[in-house]
Amino acid sequence: MKYHLIITLFLLTFTSVTWAQSALEDDRKMMQGLLDRQLFGLAERYAAQQVMAEDISPAHRAEMAAELVRAYSLHAMNARPSERDRWWNSAASVLPQFQKQFPDPAAAILIEVQSANSQLAQLRLLRQEGQVFNDDAKLTQAQQLAAQVLQQYETLQEKVDQLLRQSHTPNQPLPLTSDQLLALSRKVSLHFAEAAEEQGLSYPADSLDRTNAMVQAIQRVEPLTKLRPDTQVKWPAQLLEIRALRHLGRLDQAQAKISLLLETDPPPPLLVFNAAWAENIRVAIAQNNLALATQRINQVRALDKTSSPQLDYAIFETYLALWKQAEQQQNTKDVKLWQGRAAAVVRELEQLYGPYWARRAEQQLTGSATTGGTQNVDLLRRTAENYVRQKDWDEALKNYDLGAQAARTSNQPSEEYQLRLAGAAAAIEAGNLAEGVKRLRATTLEFPAEPDASLRHLTAAYYQSQLARQADPPQLEPYIQLLRENLSRWNEGEPAAQAAMWLAQIEFSRGNWRAATEAYLLIPATSSHFPSAVEGVRQASLKWFQTADAKQELVPQDVRKVIDYFEQVVLNGQSGGGPWTATMRLASETAAQLWLNYTNNGYVNARAVLEVALRSNPDGPAGWRSRLESLQVIALVGLGKLDQAQAKLQQVRDDSPQQLFEVLQALAQMGASASSSMREQIAEIELKVIAMLRPNMMQLDEATRMVITTREAEAMAASGKLDRAIELYTALAQQLPGDSEVQTGLARMLSRGTTQPLQEQALARWRQISRKSRTQSPTWYESKLEIARCHIKLGNPEEAKQVVRYLQTLYPDMGGPEMKSRFVDLMQQTPRN
Repeated sequence: MKYHLIITLFLLTFTSVTWAQSALEDDRKMMQGLLDRQLFGLAERYAAQQVMAEDISPAHRAEMAAELVRAYSLHAMNARPSERDRWWNSAASVLPQFQKQFPDPAAAILIEVQSANSQLAQLRLLRQEGQVFNDDAKLTQAQQLAAQVLQQYETLQEKVDQLLRQSHTPNQPLPLTSDQLLALSRKVSLHFAEAAEEQGLSYPADSLDRTNAMVQAIQRVEPLTKLRPDTQVKWPAQLLEIRALRHLGRLDQAQAKISLLLETDPPPPLLVFNAAWAENIRVAIAQNNLALATQRINQVRALDKTSSPQLDYAIFETYLALWKQAEQQQNTKDVKLWQGRAAAVVRELEQLYGPYWARRAEQQLTGSATTGGTQNVDLLRRTAENYVRQKDWDEALKNYDLGAQAARTSNQPSEEYQLRLAGAAAAIEAGNLAEGVKRLRATTLEFPAEPDASLRHLTAAYYQSQLARQADPPQLEPYIQLLRENLSRWNEGEPAAQAAMWLAQIEFSRGNWRAATEAYLLIPATSSHFPSAVEGVRQASLKWFQTADAKQELVPQDVRKVIDYFEQVVLNGQSGGGPWTATMRLASETAAQLWLNYTNNGYVNARAVLEVALRSNPDGPAGWRSRLESLQVIALVGLGKLDQAQAKLQQVRDDSPQQLFEVLQALAQMGASASSSMREQIAEIELKVIAMLRPNMMQLDEATRMVITTREAEAMAASGKLDRAIELYTALAQQLPGDSEVQTGLARMLSRGTTQPLQEQALARWRQISRKSRTQSPTWYESKLEIARCHIKLGNPEEAKQVVRYLQTLYPDMGGPEMKSRFVDLMQQTPRN
């Protein structure tokens, strides 16, 4: 990276004829190239591989480990604040790992110095943020860290100097030569001075602590400034001396030394030349001579030298000062001029030198250039982003809003949209979900044509769902309204499909079967949610029609609409020419089921659907084929083709008793969602199937035989033979007293009775089940519902009301929307006093 000399993460370069010089130079060039292009991850992997390479010298290995520390440190400096610790910790871990694997103190000194440089870089970042934002806590941390870093360099100075003395002793070979150790000693002395400079800057400008630290820095680098021009450390030492004099307010002395440095023959390296010009500009700013600062910017640009981050940053500081001056003079024209130029430099800093320099500039904007008069959209955005990094949410939102206003004024709708979205994201990150939802909704409704407007609006709905869960009970209406609004504004694309899916799911959970069905129907076949939507339409519509049928509110047109949907799923799938999918099989089954259950004389249509599905799926899943064959039997019975129905059942029985049992299970499953009239037909067929199974019962296991007995009882009850059903269940309950499902089944049978004795028996059974059930379990709620129902049938409505009031007081959700609606329906049947 071009500025590695300035930010003190120096590449520690050494030469030795005893090293494999060509390989080492190649490694240095590779690392520098990767870091110049900010390919930090690749640089880290390359350095780590070289550290573990075979047949390299200890010094080569140590230098690669030091390069690994440098790469991690630069990665940290350019990372987001929330991600920095990861890379700082990685940098800190290199030295102990190296010492464990390669225990050579003399070689490890390179890594120790680079590790201290990493600490110095952390100190600099901490101090910069504390200084810009007047953050006393960060400045105190910087002061404490500075003391530690200074002590580190003092210790390292002693170590390096001791190794330097040893290098002059005969017969004591070291990985580094005397010249290399001398250069390293000088670098450590320079870094110590830089740490002293940072320590001074962490104190107030007029404090004795700052003065002492800057004087100490000057004293430490003064010997280095007198070295020969070809000594690498001379130039950064001179720059540090100039900076320290400027910090002390000795501007004339600083100016004199800048002039001498720029007039040096031979001239300093280009980076140093640019850094000296940067100091030349800063001295003019410190003198409050902005005209001179501007003149010097023009002078250095006329030299047509390659720029550097330090020079560009000094130019940015000049434009910032000119902007503030124009604000004080209420010169609107110049305010806009310098805002625009400052914004342009910030963009250049980011493009040419990476996030570190851009963020430094953004911090300056945030710390000293945020007024209501700012109209530059880019500067306001950067200012807001920097406040986000500092987690100063109020200021971040304020500047995002100012940026959006500026974008609107300058007719930049896309910029306004993005800034408003960023403000919403900041509010959400701050934990203010309500504000974030409000901002997202308002923005997307105002910019509905933006490509991602639907998705952003859906994001608002998502966070509204998080808000809904924070209330007890959940406040779902605002969430549902947002989903419906999304579908009304944007009815295409995957976000709309997701909105429909969420709406359907929440309506289903609330027991709003019709609303759930209609939402599922909105999801197109092109959506990834389509298979789940088809399953959702099946479940919701069956519950919708079953409930409507029981209340005699079934509308034939509603049924036909859903049937058409399922048949269209099958037709569209067949037109594709591919094999039948699970979704197509589900659709064909449901279409036939609806034809049979909820239409008048739908037997012909149902039979046609079933024949096509079975013929097209000879190898379809066994359970699915059993259900369709069961539906075929029902269709044949409905058409009056009893012989064919009997033959179909006989064919199944001849195959195996197990397959006939599967048909029985399929019939039971259909009966659970069938209309009342269809349940009677299904029950009659179930009894015929059971009669066919009876001669082969001993071929089936005990669990299967018990299921058959319970199905026989249920079928008896559904076909009007309640007394026989109760007898069967009573015998089974006596045989299996510990089986909760059997005991509950008997209680349900007794509840169907119309006589007082049966209701009294039911009440006793439900009370027993209530005592044995886990509180708030589905069975527990059902037992409470049935206890209340028994009381009503026995002429004790007050007892029923007392049960319901007890539940409403202690358990307001009443077991969920579906169970709660059953309680509501029951209470509506209660006689009023």
